[in-house]
Amino acid sequence: MATNTSQDTTEGTQEAVCQAFHPVDANDSVTVLSFKVPEPIIIQDEAEASSSSLQDPATSTVASLGAKEAFFHICLDVSGSMAGSGINCAKAAMSKLIDHLEASGVPAHRITVYTFQSSCAIRHWGEKENDRQWLGNVRAGGGTSFASVFKAVVEVAEKQRRDIRRDDIDMDLSLFFFTDGADGDIGAQGPAKAKLEQLLKKTPYLESTVHTFGFTASHDAKLLSWLTSSGTNSGCFQYIRESRDIEASMITTMDLIGDNAMLAQRKVEIALVDDGQEGAEPKAADWITVKLEVDGISGSTVVRDRVYNGSKIVWREHEADGTTATDRANIVRDMSVKWLNEEDMDRVLGMTTFIQYELLRLVEAINTIGNSAKSAQEKRNELLVIDTETEAYSRALGALAFASARNKVKAIREPCMEACQRTKSLLQSFLSLKADAHKQGTISNTSLATFNSLAYGGIVESKLKAKLDSRAGKNSALFADIDTKVAEIVAKLDFAKMEAEVSEDTKRELSCAFSTNSYIEALQDGDCLCMTLDVTRSAAAIADASQLQIKSIFPTYLTSSMFTMALGHALSFDHPENVHGGFRQDTNASIAPGLAHENITAVMPIYINKEHWEVAKLRMKPILGYVVTLDATGYTYSQSTTVPFLVLAKAIEDSYPMTEFKQRQFQLILDTCDAIYQSSRSLRDTTKTMVKDFCASHVHRTVDVVTNNFIFLGHILCALRAGDLTAQEVAEMMPQLEIAMVEEQIRRDLPSKATHLMCNILDWFSDVRRQIVSSGEAYRKQHAAWVKTLDTTNGNEVVELSYRTTFLDASKQQLGSDGAIESSATDVATSLAVAEVAVPSVEPVLGIPVMDPDWILSKNHTDRLGFIQAAVAESVDKILRLLTLISAGPSNEKIQEALSLELGVHDVPDLATRFFDRFPVKVNLAAMLQAYAHCKNADRRSAVKMMTPFQYTRSETAPLFENDEGLQYIDSLFRAKANQLVSEIVNEVQGAFRDSQKNVAAAIFCNTNSLETAAGLLLEAGTRGGSGGLLVTCCAQRRMTRPREKIRMLVDGMFRGVRLFSDKCTTGDDILRWNPCKQTLYRMFTNHHSEFSLAEWRLFHPGRFDDYIACRYVLDGKVNELPQEERIQVQEIFVATTGRPLP
Repeated sequence: MATNTSQDTTEGTQEAVCQAFHPVDANDSVTVLSFKVPEPIIIQDEAEASSSSLQDPATSTVASLGAKEAFFHICLDVSGSMAGSGINCAKAAMSKLIDHLEASGVPAHRITVYTFQSSCAIRHWGEKENDRQWLGNVRAGGGTSFASVFKAVVEVAEKQRRDIRRDDIDMDLSLFFFTDGADGDIGAQGPAKAKLEQLLKKTPYLESTVHTFGFTASHDAKLLSWLTSSGTNSGCFQYIRESRDIEASMITTMDLIGDNAMLAQRKVEIALVDDGQEGAEPKAADWITVKLEVDGISGSTVVRDRVYNGSKIVWREHEADGTTATDRANIVRDMSVKWLNEEDMDRVLGMTTFIQYELLRLVEAINTIGNSAKSAQEKRNELLVIDTETEAYSRALGALAFASARNKVKAIREPCMEACQRTKSLLQSFLSLKADAHKQGTISNTSLATFNSLAYGGIVESKLKAKLDSRAGKNSALFADIDTKVAEIVAKLDFAKMEAEVSEDTKRELSCAFSTNSYIEALQDGDCLCMTLDVTRSAAAIADASQLQIKSIFPTYLTSSMFTMALGHALSFDHPENVHGGFRQDTNASIAPGLAHENITAVMPIYINKEHWEVAKLRMKPILGYVVTLDATGYTYSQSTTVPFLVLAKAIEDSYPMTEFKQRQFQLILDTCDAIYQSSRSLRDTTKTMVKDFCASHVHRTVDVVTNNFIFLGHILCALRAGDLTAQEVAEMMPQLEIAMVEEQIRRDLPSKATHLMCNILDWFSDVRRQIVSSGEAYRKQHAAWVKTLDTTNGNEVVELSYRTTFLDASKQQLGSDGAIESSATDVATSLAVAEVAVPSVEPVLGIPVMDPDWILSKNHTDRLGFIQAAVAESVDKILRLLTLISAGPSNEKIQEALSLELGVHDVPDLATRFFDRFPVKVNLAAMLQAYAHCKNADRRSAVKMMTPFQYTRSETAPLFENDEGLQYIDSLFRAKANQLVSEIVNEVQGAFRDSQKNVAAAIFCNTNSLETAAGLLLEAGTRGGSGGLLVTCCAQRRMTRPREKIRMLVDGMFRGVRLFSDKCTTGDDILRWNPCKQTLYRMFTNHHSEFSLAEWRLFHPGRFDDYIACRYVLDGKVNELPQEERIQVQEIFVATTGRPLP
């Protein structure tokens, strides 16, 4: 095959380039390659692309890559240690993850949820109704068996692989693993791990990624470290020290997944070409497959065990289906190689990332050494090899840090020094971890967890940066021709006409504070005028622009070029965070002072007229990219449909007191939002439907549907002005929209603003909790007296008779007999006389109190409610101000009138206060309690036919609860909470009673000579676990009567043809015969070895403990009890198994 170096004309003219370096001195057999290739064929809708320069790029181009066969497996540890906040936070995080996957286009049947403890339950998402309700009802309890969930994942994944029906189709498996504990079934873990690793790493055409979440110090860091590295793609480990941090970590994971979970990533194949061998055709084994980054053009790989110092490599498109390649895919192209020197920033950053991954690899190697059966000296020798590698990386890192410090260019020096420092901290943690291995032969759990947290923290940060960089790569081409387009626009403008049509006052007001140029003069220079702002942001703004906080809007105007110049000047003299604020929300940064010495940290290009907007909308993209992500190339289309509407909401919030300048400034902001809305096809297509759905149902109001209520209301206002909504439609929807929007905003605000003020529903009713507790004490005493009477009335003989009767009834039902089984002297050694027994008084009951509908809130409770309303009043007021403008109508005149006569005369939070005053105090209380109960999106979605208490309608003649939504809801909460408190008391009392009854049953089973009574006890237990576990324990006691018959009942699960147990295995098959575990078998053998022959003992667990039973005969000195033939066999097995002579 001849190497084709010509570029396909359907692709760009960009050439493929590669950067390379050897990470270890004097070792050319390891090479790090980082490269970029031209984009694949792009299908461009030119008409659509030219319709608006602010249109979402994602809708104007479609890459040639299609969907992928992606499956998502979410595993949640529900063992007892997860009880409380741990399980609740983990379920909330899982729900958020599933929301994100579904919003990214993942079909429900591609999601599988596993809840595991001692066993594992599987839930195929979407297969049954009420998945959210099921997840909410998951409770923690039991032991921990990782083997159970590993086996379940393997079984489900293999079935999914078979269902695809083609072995040559790529399948993508993502595994999410939540746990806080160590394995309680370590013996079964090894084989299950091997099968899972075989699936994840060695299944053809299967790509896998594992994300693990270990929280609290008790999680098995070694296991999660292995699990995270077991995928074909690098996953993410997050060490979460407190349960409340789980959900925040999940947000980071969702950022890594991105919005294209079902789209395939492009792959290419590369082959190294040595100098002088350019014409040689690469062999099949020479090709290396590389999955590119999300940008579809960048890739990197590490080539090991291959000496390479060439100046060229070749590449081609990956042939995913293994069939004959197309002409286009057959083309092999050249890629030039640039070898990086020590000072290059790309080499420093690439080398630090390489060292981070190498340290993770070495940790796994140390774990493998520690778990091996090798001698201490062999382990030390292998650790010394790791010491040598570590020293090499330490020297390389030191040289990088030194070279970075000497670099004179600040923009290169600072990120390089930061990367070196971060990697140095990780190296120090690794050295501490390695010291543990030298001293103790293994790594401590805490040391490994801390190291993993540091290592994967850096990797997560670099991946998020890569996500931003991929966005930058796409935008670089987008921004490259902005100046050319602006020049073309400016050349067509009639500036003389513009100057004549605009008044001097307008030109003076709309001029740059620094250059004093009017907006027309700025336009002549290809510039635009911007409104100045003060903003803060968190790192979450990179993925979600609505996380940007608009602190202030200033009266100062700047041109975009003057803002850029001021930014560059400020960054050259001050720390970046003091200039732009970084990703912190508690900052007083300042790029430049405004006319009133305000701290300007951002600008927004504005719509002044059509001519100015033609340039402003182009300049807006890099500006918004910088304002949101601190990177001009970090622009996304969603920033255009988000940030201006956040500014609009802030302007409405600041409408008191209203001035003429504020009115003119507001009009500029509103016109800017109008221009963006009218040019956005996606907004115009969806807003009308979304507002109708929002009014119709609470499931369409959650944050996954409406990200930000203020932005959404801005879209509605612009839809009204654009004619997409009529004034009549808005008027008809307004009553419901107002109630729904206010209640939804309260629901979102309460967790962060008023959690400390919310309390148990019963606390709003004076003395009710105290009454329940007092009644509970009386109930305990009454129950204790009733139990005492029961014990006096029913002696053991009567209890034994009841168990015997249970068996006889079961025999009659199962076998169809009359139940008249004659008892021989061997069956019943004692006489059980049937006598008339006095029936004791009935078991006492603890009643549930009923809410008094006429109860009056105390002053303390009224004050508390006032504090809650005040906590959310600012946001509610902002919602009501936006709704007021929407109600005013579409015209500028009516909106300006509403600004000056309604909003401009009412201070914040006057509108919120007036809203709450419209409803009785109990309705306001009910609304707050309902919103707080549904503060999680999953809880809100799971509510059926929800009606907010603000939809309060009550006639004067109706009974108090009828048509009173507020009281009805409070009553439902009251009953639920009162029932919960009463149930806790009753369960505690009755649980103690049941435990005492279990002990009585165990004593009877152990001592009775009646096999019918013993069988009745096993029937009553129902299973060999739970209460039946005490009976299993009895079989290992030396003093148990008739051990052979009772052990037979337990093992066989039958007695006289009657089935005694209802156990079910995970596959759904009935378990009849029981195989005791090794510990129980040992105890049974020790106390009852003479009851069974050698063959019978072996049959108790066939094929598993044969050698163990044989050794026990020898070790316990019981071998002489065996016949001669079996004695010789047992002795031979003992010597062969232990390697020791006979004692």
